Amino acid sequence: MGNLKKEVVINKLVSPPLPLYDSNFPILFFWSPKGGCTSLAKWYFYHIGLLETASQYESIHSYRMNEFQIQPHYEKNILKALVNDEKNVYKLVRDPFTRAVSSYFATITNESIMRVIAPHLKDGMSFKQFLYIIRNIGVTKGAINLHIAQQYTDGEELLIKNYIRLENFMNELKTIEKQYNLPHSPIETIVKSPHHITDKMKKFDERCFAEVKMSQSSLNKPVPDYQNFYNEETMQLVKEIYKHDFVTYQYSQTLKTV
Repeated sequence: MGNLKKEVVINKLVSPPLPLYDSNFPILFFWSPKGGCTSLAKWYFYHIGLLETASQYESIHSYRMNEFQIQPHYEKNILKALVNDEKNVYKLVRDPFTRAVSSYFATITNESIMRVIAPHLKDGMSFKQFLYIIRNIGVTKGAINLHIAQQYTDGEELLIKNYIRLENFMNELKTIEKQYNLPHSPIETIVKSPHHITDKMKKFDERCFAEVKMSQSSLNKPVPDYQNFYNEETMQLVKEIYKHDFVTYQYSQTLKTV
């Protein structure tokens, strides 16, 4: 990879959401919203001695954005580390099928996102409607809210060689702790988050919710499991919309029915 190409890719990568970086930690971590980022940030802060401080804030991400990432030269140091290969680079990724549903929930529960992508909808939005809307807008970074945008950044495979799948999150981080001689973390506790929609999910064996309109109030009761939002049409839409994520991160394009 020539220097010019490398710098172009680095400049694309080092944009919101900024990776997790600390000069004394061996790994630089990229991530995407709705992809396990809260658990990753908590694990990262634990290992650099900041989890207790971060936990005093409204949220881990409030601390990350308003304190941790505004430290002097944070972004400049990331650029330097990538240019000079100073850190091992990892990225946390998630199955596009489950992330698409998570992005849908993030949209219907956030008035500001709804106003931008679907100002014409006043009585809720179905998963199918959501997919058609974001397909028309596009999901490249910069085109749409980061909670919806694809995880892939053009050219990232030239710099990122290590991917952690959220589906095997705890095991992979335990492996990293052993590999880098890091202290054993209480990862089972760390991954718990009060805003995990998964805790409210209930599997409906027969019913498909792909065309059921949902809104903020829908989360006051149990919500359908990820699989309940899929039929042939919504599966094809997600595969089309997030094709770069499926290909780059080598996720199966057949929805698991477990």
